[in-house]
Amino acid sequence: MPTHAIPRRFVSFWPLQIGGWTLYTLATAITFGPYSHTGAEVLGIVAELGSCFFASFLLYFLCRYLWSKGVPLFRALSACATVSYALGVVCTIASRLTQMHWADQTLTFDWRFALTEAMSVCLTLEGWCALYFGIKHYQTVEQQKEKLLAIEATARDAQLLALHYQLQPHFFFNTLNAISSLVVSNQPLLATEMISRLAALLRNTLSFPDTHTVTLRDELAVVDEYLTIERIRFGSRLSVSIDVIDEANDAHVPRFLLQPLIENAIRHAIALSPAGGEITISARLAGHRLQIDIANDTFEMESTDAHQSHGVGLANTRARLKQIYGANNATLVLSGGAGRFVVSLQLPLITEPVVNSAVVG
Repeated sequence: MPTHAIPRRFVSFWPLQIGGWTLYTLATAITFGPYSHTGAEVLGIVAELGSCFFASFLLYFLCRYLWSKGVPLFRALSACATVSYALGVVCTIASRLTQMHWADQTLTFDWRFALTEAMSVCLTLEGWCALYFGIKHYQTVEQQKEKLLAIEATARDAQLLALHYQLQPHFFFNTLNAISSLVVSNQPLLATEMISRLAALLRNTLSFPDTHTVTLRDELAVVDEYLTIERIRFGSRLSVSIDVIDEANDAHVPRFLLQPLIENAIRHAIALSPAGGEITISARLAGHRLQIDIANDTFEMESTDAHQSHGVGLANTRARLKQIYGANNATLVLSGGAGRFVVSLQLPLITEPVVNSAVVG
């Protein structure tokens, strides 16, 4: 057993042991209070209670041994009942001898009385044993729940890591293809600059800290590095507008959340249009939620289905939102019309990093 578990066990045992026997003593006093008793009888009751208290320590070691060996509950209680009766006889004898010593009149010792009275003490001690096993069972159930929650959290963290690393190669391969195109089209200076920008972006995105979220400000910095690379590809065909209120910058969002959505807009709109187009990124607070909109000019051949079919970006984004925020706490909605296509995100407004994958309400 780990050493740190020993103090915790005794901290939980002593308050229950002392508190339980104190309550039992008070209940006994209330029961016998209305009746008149001689001093010897009172001392006999005190001796019985005291001996029961010390007998419970013997039962404690017995119960702990039976529990550690995994003895079935019925057999364990049966063994405890036998020992409790034996201890009950001892407690009854102690009580009777105390009365005989302090009584004003001569009292005799009767074994039949001791054996019969021991049943009452036995029931008390057996109740103590049942309470011990009940508490141990409750603690075991709670420990199993904690372990299950820890396992589930680990599984969610692993899934988030898998989703995160699945997005990165997707983006990197696209960028490498763009660099290859620049080399083939005999544009070495642009290709060199794009490689330099990609290296800077790699340093940022490949690092994965203990938190699943970053501030929107940091996420936009990554987006800016990505857009710098894309501006090299598209030149004046790509226009970007960012409108984020100051209060939204400190809100936390999942790492690498926006880049796949912006890449989606470039692939299905800007890249298909000879004239290019504009991408607008806006963020504001809506009550206790963060609203992020990514809008782009549409190309006449573009459709909502085209965006939907871009499985890696949107599917993984939805999966990550579900893992971090829960099934219904974050939304991703696509809409189009009037020459614009919009991806709208609504997230719970949090200002602290999400260290593990526990659902944020």
